[in-house]
Amino acid sequence: MCSRLRLPLLAGALAGSLAAFASFAAAPAPGSLHHSAIFGGGPFYSGGQAVMDDLRASGFDTVILWSIHVDARTGNLILNDKLLVADGRYVGDPDWPSRLATLKRQPTGVRRIEVSIGSGGTDDFAAIRDLIAAQGSGPGSILYRNFQALKAATGADAANFDDESTYDLDSSARFGTMLAALGYRLALVPYTKQAYWRSLKEALGGKVDTIYLQVYDGGARNDPAAWSSAMGMSVNPGLWSLHGKACRQGDSPAVVRTKMSGWKATAGISGG
Repeated sequence: MCSRLRLPLLAGALAGSLAAFASFAAAPAPGSLHHSAIFGGGPFYSGGQAVMDDLRASGFDTVILWSIHVDARTGNLILNDKLLVADGRYVGDPDWPSRLATLKRQPTGVRRIEVSIGSGGTDDFAAIRDLIAAQGSGPGSILYRNFQALKAATGADAANFDDESTYDLDSSARFGTMLAALGYRLALVPYTKQAYWRSLKEALGGKVDTIYLQVYDGGARNDPAAWSSAMGMSVNPGLWSLHGKACRQGDSPAVVRTKMSGWKATAGISGG
């Protein structure tokens, strides 16, 4: 069947029934030249150990749990439509944390686990803004307690921001500072509003170690070289691989290879 990927490994996508998104060129690992990340939804939660084993053998070095949503009223954390954390406690599938822990069990290529927050068409960062306004972002706040519980359950090394609607600098900077205090590294996932993302990165300083640039859909015209220059660090461009009805949308592995090779030459990216 057709796997839905934001960016496949150049050799091809994961085998099996993973419906996912991917972005090649994740945060560099010491001594490594090429990096790859995969954004995955439902199968990463409900697909059982077979999915974890596929990921360990896939060649992706970063696994991104996509997408965490924030309930505006309660601050509950929801993975797509599955409740994960409520009132500072993990309440999801009791076996999921142990399955996730196997991702880094040797032999494996996985070195980093991220949680992705928000997505297009959601109000997650508006909910975060309003919860911070009401409760702050200290240890007593629901956001602090819930994201602390999420980190303990998932073993996440990092959190990435996929804000596509709210763009509130103050609350996002406070939220990122809170996550960093909890031990998360930070990544940004822009597709537009370059000045906003530059300001957020500057506000967060060295807490941001990765930028995944969307170069598809609304961001299809983005230039990785221009974004790298504006952001002060090399961005990691992402593309949609073949997906949709009869796999007629997106790019084939050969087209992805061509585009990424071009960006390597013109924008100095380290993967694709």
